[in-house]
Amino acid sequence: MSNGPDDPPALLEAWATAIASASAPHETDFAVHTALTYARGGRGRRALVRRAPSVTAGSGGELVTTVLPALWDALAASCELLKSALGSPVVANGVSTATLLLAVRRRRDGAPAAEGTDGSAPAEPGPATGGDELLVLTRAVAEVSRRLQAHGMDPAAADEAAASSVAALHAGRDEGAGAFLDLLAGESQDDAPGEDSAGAPRTGLRRLAARVPGLRRSARARGRSR
Repeated sequence: MSNGPDDPPALLEAWATAIASASAPHETDFAVHTALTYARGGRGRRALVRRAPSVTAGSGGELVTTVLPALWDALAASCELLKSALGSPVVANGVSTATLLLAVRRRRDGAPAAEGTDGSAPAEPGPATGGDELLVLTRAVAEVSRRLQAHGMDPAAADEAAASSVAALHAGRDEGAGAFLDLLAGESQDDAPGEDSAGAPRTGLRRLAARVPGLRRSARARGRSR
């Protein structure tokens, strides 16, 4: 993934697809549409989250799918914690979904961290001076999982979706993961009016809307009404 924060449409599209591929591969075809709708905020976001089913499969051929609307909401709500975790120098090695799943379950059960040699072990996290070196990422996984469960997701499924998302974000932490989270949070953030940081994502999202099949007509209509 090579798109930087200076290309918001491509960044959002690439990351939405990557997160969906890791956490909800059966919903990848709808990843860009649901992420775009969520990132634009307002009534579209509220309707997307409100209609998101809490069962394991959609019904009636609806575009709104099972995992992604709740996942975008959980990631956006956990944006600052996630960015702090991704920027932490404590965990420099790669981590897997299995590593994070084990870590969050041990934390929840109150079990001590497993012995190991480094943080890149495929199944067990290794210790660091002062405690588990995966603690910062484990907290982020636990928070995303908690928010997914608040949407009605099964705890085991929520843990897995949260762990796979955080693992994917950590793997791409130098390739715009933080900027993607900012774009996803979008209008839930209080940007100062008139600043470039407030205008750029919205402009980028409007361009992205024109690239998503099924949204071109509405994008043109909005353009003519401005």
